[in-house]
Amino acid sequence: MTLPHGYQGTRIRGALIACFAVLSVVAGASSFAQATSAVATESVDQGALIRDLTLTRNVDGKLTVTMWMPDEFWRIALKSSGRMSDKGIADYIAVMHPYILVAVMDAQRGITAFRYTDADTLVGEASIEDSHGNTYRPLAPDAVAEDIRNLIQTMRPLLANMMGAMGQHMEFLVFPSADKGGHFIADPSSEGALTVRLGDVSMRYRLPIGSILPPALDPKTGESFPGSYHFNPYTGGKLVPRPTENHSEPAPKSK
Repeated sequence: MTLPHGYQGTRIRGALIACFAVLSVVAGASSFAQATSAVATESVDQGALIRDLTLTRNVDGKLTVTMWMPDEFWRIALKSSGRMSDKGIADYIAVMHPYILVAVMDAQRGITAFRYTDADTLVGEASIEDSHGNTYRPLAPDAVAEDIRNLIQTMRPLLANMMGAMGQHMEFLVFPSADKGGHFIADPSSEGALTVRLGDVSMRYRLPIGSILPPALDPKTGESFPGSYHFNPYTGGKLVPRPTENHSEPAPKSK
């Protein structure tokens, strides 16, 4: 039976959205997290965030998936968990910050099931590319902090339980977050691009990631668009940042 176009991508994103809540708890309980009082959740559409960070390609029976987990992913996940203070989240992000973490999966559809690319092959074929065309290979395990390696080992069974064989065959790749000159390879909130390459397959993230930015507003029509949009795609009108609502209490009157 041939699956409808886009079915696999929808299924994968649905599973990853379900994983998001569990990941926030796993991260909040990890050995290098500071658990304290609950904090408020950022007003970010978590489903939109997962859709932006998860790319799927299904061509000629070959299915490739990449999920990028930048600092913003963990910041929002940890706030969602309500298990950590702002300082605890900042400490956690400081540990993650030197790395780019990407989960990848590659498979070829057979007669009855997918044939998954093994981990060694994925690591051997993988690289990332920044906006200037510079490429970077995955870091060797001994070049990655122990806390990050432990977190990856915790996430492996989680994805396997939530996604079955697809999750079981997802491989976590760790890259440096900065080049030798100390410049960030990819900033989710700035203009640019991040490309994940698996052999001859390229998965390109267009930056900035719209779901982590405040919505953009068309002042003429009143329509809202993702924060990465600069113009209304239907009218061409220039967009402006949507004003934030002010919920502060009025100052008390002096007696």
